[in-house]
Amino acid sequence: MNRLTFHSSDGSEISPKKWLKIWGILTPGRDEQVYRDLIDIAKHKSFSSRDVERIGRWKDNAWAAGKWKPDVAMVAYKIWRRAASELPECPTDDKDAADFLNRWSQMNYTDVRKTGAVVKKRFGLARGTALLHFISGGRYPLLDARVRTAVRRLLSSRAPNTVEWYLNVFYPLFRKIAATCGTKDARTLDQALVRYGQFLDAAAKTHLR
Repeated sequence: MNRLTFHSSDGSEISPKKWLKIWGILTPGRDEQVYRDLIDIAKHKSFSSRDVERIGRWKDNAWAAGKWKPDVAMVAYKIWRRAASELPECPTDDKDAADFLNRWSQMNYTDVRKTGAVVKKRFGLARGTALLHFISGGRYPLLDARVRTAVRRLLSSRAPNTVEWYLNVFYPLFRKIAATCGTKDARTLDQALVRYGQFLDAAAKTHLR
């Protein structure tokens, strides 16, 4: 595995602890409160159908009544409803986690636009890891495109959007980054990766203009 390198917004290399302090800022508000509530539920009791729906609303930012319904762009309502009815159990080991992610991330659904156009979509790995993250009480980290951008920069290597990479590389890497940064707060590290990835993506778009 490549050496981890940490950078500030001006591109200079900094210490891991300073990197976490710069990028690991939690934003107070409903999303963060819902996140904490769901993690707490996972640690103390099983999820209800309503709890799983809250995971879906949290992940897809679908708090408005007009967004939490079928056929809405960027909202996988039909699969989240399926998860709410099935109430998937937490995998017992990494092999079960692989089976879990392969099953859920590959689920397909269709949306029907107001124009009548039928759009085929996939639940995807980002949503699959969100579901796994919460039902495991945070044991398995969240992954999305921003986090993969951050990891590519930290490692100077590829970060493919695959179940194999998530479990074999990112899962142990997340713990390594936490140890390197001297933190046991997985949520702060998750937000640092998200914010760092957002910054890198925005900088890349600005450079292309």
